[in-house]
Amino acid sequence: MDLTADPRLRSRTARASVGVAGSLVLLKLATWWYTGSTGLLGSALDSSFDLLASLLILWAVRAAERPPDADHPWGHGKAEGLASLFQGVFVLFAGLAFAAHTLERFFRPETRSELTGEWSGIVVMVVASIATVWLIERQRRTVQATGSPAIRADRAHYASDLGMNAAVALGLGLSWLLDGNPWPDLVVGLGVALIILNTARNVLVEAFSILMDAGLSPCDSRAILTAVRGCSERVRGFHELRSRRSGTDVFLELHLDLDRDLSFVEAHHLAESVQAAIQEAVPRSRVTVHTDPL
Repeated sequence: MDLTADPRLRSRTARASVGVAGSLVLLKLATWWYTGSTGLLGSALDSSFDLLASLLILWAVRAAERPPDADHPWGHGKAEGLASLFQGVFVLFAGLAFAAHTLERFFRPETRSELTGEWSGIVVMVVASIATVWLIERQRRTVQATGSPAIRADRAHYASDLGMNAAVALGLGLSWLLDGNPWPDLVVGLGVALIILNTARNVLVEAFSILMDAGLSPCDSRAILTAVRGCSERVRGFHELRSRRSGTDVFLELHLDLDRDLSFVEAHHLAESVQAAIQEAVPRSRVTVHTDPL
């Protein structure tokens, strides 16, 4: 994570997501109207919720970038968790609605129709995939620089779109080979519905983890242990490590075990050394150290 990254990087990436999602919604809806493809309808629906999610994330990262104030002394990072939660709920309902639509076409033959212009749909899926790959790479660089959980969740969603685009293109190709038979497209539609529902599950799990103040990952915990042990031989250990994440910031609190014969000044300097070592090991962390005599 680059601590010198432009603080507006998250906002610019979120605006790029809104632009890409909005363009893909219009393109896919127009092509669905022309082809009648269930797979394309599902992809357009998913892109519509991509757009909604990206708008939420744009609001969230702008709110999270605001500095702490009197009413929010810990900052505004939880806005990113709220955006992820709303995104997961919307995507869940989108997946359920689309699954119901596809199943209706499966069990009610009168709602089916032969497809037309399958190749136009395939071309649109290729264009959508190219735009999505560009956006995913931009989001990857932003997450690497800032650690934003909202951008990370958005990137995971767009990454799942690549498989969906390939599946839709495959279904359209098979339908074309079968002279417009809708069955391959319907099978792909069910697969798309499952992808949407799985994406909703992943986003909701991540959002609940952020909002419920889940602790650090085992990797970060090991980094803290290594940092404390390597700080000074006079540090005997630590206990009551507590952590929580708020947006891109990590708040840490621990009790440091020190010899009771150390002076107040020596104990203070050791606590500051441990604090600096942890902040280097866990970027964007805000560390509070309590000293306990042994």
